[in-house]
Formats: sequence, C-alpha cells, structure tokens
Amino acid sequence: MQRGGAMTVRFEQSKPQFTGARVERAEDARLLTGRARYLDDLDFPGTLEVAFVRSTHAAAKLVSVHAEAASRMPGVRMVWTAADIHVTLDSPEFGVNQPVLAKDEVRYVGEPVVAIFADSRYAAEDAADTVEVTYADLPPVLHIREALQAETRRVHAERPNVMYHQEYQTDGFEEAFGNALHHLSATFTLHRQTAVPMETRGCMAAPDGATNRLHVYVSHQSPHGFRADLCKFLGVPEHAVRVIVPEVGGAFGIKAMFYPEYVVVALAALRLRRPVKWIADRSECLLADCHARDGIHDVDVAFDGDGRILALRDHLMGDSGAYPAVPFCGSIGETSLAARMLTGPYKIPHLSFTIDCTYSNKAPLGAYRGVWGPPASFVQEGVVDRVARALHKDPVAVRRINLLQPEDFPYRTASGFVYDPGSYAESLETALELVDYDGFRKRQREDRSRGVYRGIGISVFVEPTAMAASEAGDIPYEAATVRMEPTGTVTAALGLGPSGQGHETTMAQLIADELGVDVRDVVVLHGDTDSAPYGGGTGGSRSGTIGGGAALTAGRKLRDKLLALAAHLLEADVADIELKDGAAHVAGVPAQRLTVQQLATAAYTDVNRLPEGMKPGLEVMARYQPTRPITFSNGTHIAVVDVDVATGQIQTVDYVVANDCGVLINPTIVEGQIHGGVAQGIGEALLEELKYDTEGQLTTVSLSDYLLPTTHDIPNIRIRHLVTPSESKGGFKGMGEGSLIAAPAAVVAAVSDALEPFGVMVSSMPVTPDQVLEWIDADQEKKVDSVDSKVYFEN
Repeated sequence: MQRGGAMTVRFEQSKPQFTGARVERAEDARLLTGRARYLDDLDFPGTLEVAFVRSTHAAAKLVSVHAEAASRMPGVRMVWTAADIHVTLDSPEFGVNQPVLAKDEVRYVGEPVVAIFADSRYAAEDAADTVEVTYADLPPVLHIREALQAETRRVHAERPNVMYHQEYQTDGFEEAFGNALHHLSATFTLHRQTAVPMETRGCMAAPDGATNRLHVYVSHQSPHGFRADLCKFLGVPEHAVRVIVPEVGGAFGIKAMFYPEYVVVALAALRLRRPVKWIADRSECLLADCHARDGIHDVDVAFDGDGRILALRDHLMGDSGAYPAVPFCGSIGETSLAARMLTGPYKIPHLSFTIDCTYSNKAPLGAYRGVWGPPASFVQEGVVDRVARALHKDPVAVRRINLLQPEDFPYRTASGFVYDPGSYAESLETALELVDYDGFRKRQREDRSRGVYRGIGISVFVEPTAMAASEAGDIPYEAATVRMEPTGTVTAALGLGPSGQGHETTMAQLIADELGVDVRDVVVLHGDTDSAPYGGGTGGSRSGTIGGGAALTAGRKLRDKLLALAAHLLEADVADIELKDGAAHVAGVPAQRLTVQQLATAAYTDVNRLPEGMKPGLEVMARYQPTRPITFSNGTHIAVVDVDVATGQIQTVDYVVANDCGVLINPTIVEGQIHGGVAQGIGEALLEELKYDTEGQLTTVSLSDYLLPTTHDIPNIRIRHLVTPSESKGGFKGMGEGSLIAAPAAVVAAVSDALEPFGVMVSSMPVTPDQVLEWIDADQEKKVDSVDSKVYFEN
C-alpha cells in the first residue's frame, strides 16, 4: 500500500524472498580483494600505448605542427596529426564538427592535437615533449554573458555563439505575475565541475585475426551505444566490432560520452593491425573529460502575503564549451530539463523561461550525475528560502503552503510534466522529525547568543527517472536474456552498463525470486556486445526501473515454462504448482515435488518427457518498456552546517534523508547510492570548481587544486525509506541521481541559514571560506543581500 496516496500493487507470486532484502553485493568479493579486472589490467603482447599532445592555448590558429623529432624517438612506431586522420565527431543538428585531432584551429586547452604511438606510455610521453606546435592566439570567449553579445568573436566562425535558444510561458503568466502582491529577483550561479571517478577514462583496441573483427575494450556506461557511435565514425559495420566493457571504476555520466581519443585508438589498431591502448592520467581527465554545470539563472518570482508562489520566471544560461558533446550536449540537457523541473515539488501555477546555451573556449559540457537536477533544486529551494526570509516566515511554513499533497496526484506541472503519486509532503515531515527541527531551532537561538553559527537547510526534490532520452541515449526499453542451465543454475545477460551500482546483485535478486532459486545460483553478465542483448546501458536513473522490469519480464516468462513443465511431469494443474526454494511442488502436497535441477535436466536432455509443443531448453529473451514515459522519485534532504565566522570554514555536521524510490530491490544498495550522492553534493556545494584564468588556462589540473570531499567532510547520514510504488513492473522508481540533485541545495541553504544574522543569502556554488569572510565583512547589517546577488523585496 502506498504511503501518502491510494495505490495497491499486486505481485504475481507469494512474498519474495530476495527482493527487498539486504542481500550482500555479489560484486564485492572481487572488488575488495583485488581480483577485479579493469581496463588498465589488460596487457596483450605487442600492445602500443598512446600519448596525446594537447593544446596549451584556449583559442588559436594552428600555424604549424612539427613532429619529425618525435617520430625518431626510441620506441615510437607512429605519429599522427590531423593530416593523418580525417574523422570528425559530427553534431548535424548544430552544424559543428570536432576533428578528433585539431585541424587549423584549437578551441580549448586540452584539445588533442597530436597522437604518438609507442612501445610504452613512457616512450610516447618522452616523444610528445619534442613536438613543436606554433600557435597564433585568438581572443578567447570565456563567459556566458560575453558569448551572448553579438559583437563577441565567434568561437566557430561559421556559427553564432548562441547554439541553442528556447522560450516558454504558461497562459496568463504576465497577468498572474503582475497582479501578485510581492516580487523578488535573484541570480544563481553554478561554476564548472566534473565527475572524478577513481578509474580514469581509457580505451583499448585489438584486431582479432581469427574473425577479422576489431575488439574494443573501453570503460563506458553503454556498450551498444558506444559501438554504434564508434562504427559510425569509423565507417565500418557494427558486426565487425565487438565492444567489451571490463570493470568500470566509477562513471557518473562522463563515461556515457563519446570522445576523440576513442576514434584515434581504434583507427590506429586497424591500420597497424596490433593492439593499441590509451589510459588517461588525472590531469588529462580534468582538462578533457566532459565538464558540467557552468550556468547562470536570472530569476524573478511573484508571491502572496502567505508565501504562496504564484509565478516563476527564469532566464537559464549554459556554457556548452567549444563543441557540443557527443552524444549528449550537457548544457542543453542541464538547462532544458532544469527549466521544465523548476517548479519541483511545489504547486506553482505559472512558469516562464528563456534558455540560451553558448559556445566558449572551454572544454565541452557533457553529462554528470544529476545533470539538470542540482541547478534546478538550487533555484527552486533558493526561491522558497528567499520568499520565507522576505516575509519573515519559517522556511518550513512556506514549503508546507506550496508543497504538493497526496490528493493532488496525478499532478500536471506548469511545464506539462505529469507526476505519478509520490510522498512529497510526507517526506518533508519525516525528515523534519528525523532532524528534530523544532528542537534545532531552539538550540540555534541559544548557539547564536554564544557566537556559534549553525544553520539548517532543506531540499525537497523530485527526480524524473527512466526517461527515454538521456545520456544513456534514446532507447526507451531494456533487454534481458535468462537461461537456466541443465544443472538448475541461472545465467542472465542484460544490456545495462554498470559502473559500481550493484546491478549484478539487484538483477539476480529479481530473477531468483521469479525462478524460486537461491540468489547465489544466478550469474548476471553484462558489458559485451557479443553476449548482452541490445540495450541502452546505464544513465538517467533507468537501470532499476527499466532494467529491473526487463529482468522480471524475462524471469516470469521462464517461470511460466518451468511451471508448465512441472505441471506436466507431476500430472497436476499449472495453477496448483508452487515454485520456490529450488523446487516445484503441488500446493498442499509438499512431497509431490521436483527440484529445479530435475526440471532443467528434463528440459535439456529428456525431451521425450516434455509436453506436446514445448521446445527443448530453458532460455528466454525479453524486452521491457514501462507504461509511463517517466516515473518520478522524490524525497527530502536536510543538512546542518557549522560556519566559523572567524575563518570562514564550513563543516556539515548532520544530515538526514527521507527517500522514496518506490519498491526497494535492495535497501543497502539504495543507501549506498544515497551516501555517495550526498558526498558528491557536499563536494559540489563547498569544494569542487574547475577554474579558468583570463587566458582560458585551466588552473585546477590536479587533485591538489580541484578539491574533493574526504571522510572528514561527510557527516553521519540518517535515512528513512518511504515507499510509493510506481506503475512500472515491480513498482520500482529510479534513484541513482536523486541524492546529488538534492544535496547541494540543502547544504548551501544551511549556509544561508547559519549566516542569516549577517544578511547573507548564498547565490553561487561552491561556497568557499573566502566568500564567507567577504560576506561578513561587507554586510554587518541585516538585509537580504550578498556579494554575488541582490534580492529585492517589494511590498
């Protein structure tokens, strides 16, 4: 039964044994003992390694490239410039193509210019140092507002700097906005960031002489999507390429993108007829992996005297970088979906937005966990908190007035999304109880009298999950093949592309329950285009909902065949057969039974005993597409921070989460996803920023400059699960991104609350100690004002 709404989900079998249980992750035995095989563990005889000479200029004409000395260095087998490889990553909808090695012009620091193939990475890098590139500098375009101006130099001479524009407004917006009693304005800024997976990007290609195919090993989220892109750019048929994804040491979206280095490696392997490998170092990743965020929101909001928000307007501006990332342009993804989700969990009837995405002389913007979510939550929660402060109301009171209630579902938002039922109001109340909100406010007043500034921040989030269009591509379904072996054990293959989420465990739980076997007797395969059915891979929080639906569909098809076989052999009606604990028996007669192994053996080797018309073997393949194009998860995050007004240091000291992702497959894995998302969110809110100087040079090129959260920065996280089943098979909702969607907004809201006596309202992320000190020094009077943004309240 749904909490917070009226819905009942009937399952087709008795209470599951493994689904919903805290089953230990099957992956961890190899991951924690060093037995897992990652891309860099592959070592084929005769492998060449690649080093790239990358642009050191943000915007410049390529005058000359001299690589003759490099080609003569010991161990060097081949040197390529743009003259040797004529492939471009094309984006037809934008009319802009990126050469895989820069030709004529470079457009960001880190763009590949020369590729050197040598017997070792050391030899290749030594040779790279001898390459001489002459540049003729051009004025770099580095800021969104600058790129919006017509007189600014074009990043691409043949195209305007505004590469995407969209406008939207609900009917009656201007009247509703103009007639409102109160208005305020604010600007929200999100600085550049990137995912930093433990395993850097890489690719290896090896011709297979026996089959005349190319085997490509890559750390990627979508094996089939990667193969499709690679074959398109290479101009070869897909059956000529096999893609194998070894263990993936974290991905977070940037490994759903397609990069120039992949084409260079694969084409070199084809030309040289020997294995070629490239593994990025950390500086390369910070320079050239897809970046994220880098947006500005100019916001106006209209509201009444009770704090009810009547109309919201936003001009969303996103920096795309030098090229549209393939296959997912991050700035468009971040702004277009953020615009449609700006009202979040609140009943805001009128919405108006304008989107402008621009080119710049910075690295391309792609997908990073949450994509649109952190910007949208930052804006929507920032608006609610500003309304509360303007009216001298508690932020919780304003949220209660505006939040969707159980009776509002299904709810159509001002942008046209239709929310399925969720526990929005209940999640807020649950989180408030967990954190003891009323007690906190009492203690906060006492703390401030002693010069201790502790703040609390709330983020009520909505996460659209399992969408057809995302960084995972445009495939609205997922596929699973499930085979029971003659011994009764089970082998399943899915089109997912896991990167540490625990898919092998969760999918095995679902299949084990369907087939009545032990979860340890189910092996889940993935990551190989030769064995995995065609699927969309991992992205957009789709794996549990769509992948899980495919696993259930295939499992139930195979279950039906097992039941039919058992009924025939036991001379009973199919409706009377129960399948559990590794055996099929007649209901009420436990002794009249056959083990799953006996059934499987009969299906394969004793075919004369099969029912008429039943084919030998036990193997099914199924594809699943949810009935709804999107299902929405929800929840509430509350952060508590301490701000040292003498040093500006911020410490997150408490954190609670009320999370609703429908039926839980494995609570432990869900909680792990939440913990990781909160950690990344604290990093986004307080630490992580990719900084470019005035010449377009990235100054954060190591992890001593690009700061990541450590265990010291992450508090104990308390979690309460709510369950509102979805209409999808199994009742699941996606949840892989929700915590990073909610966490940054909660943390910066807590900083604003801590510094409320100084009139501070945070309007940019990340928040740094220097900013805190500047705000305190600049404004000792209580007014809703900050260095980065002014908030106007008109009565």
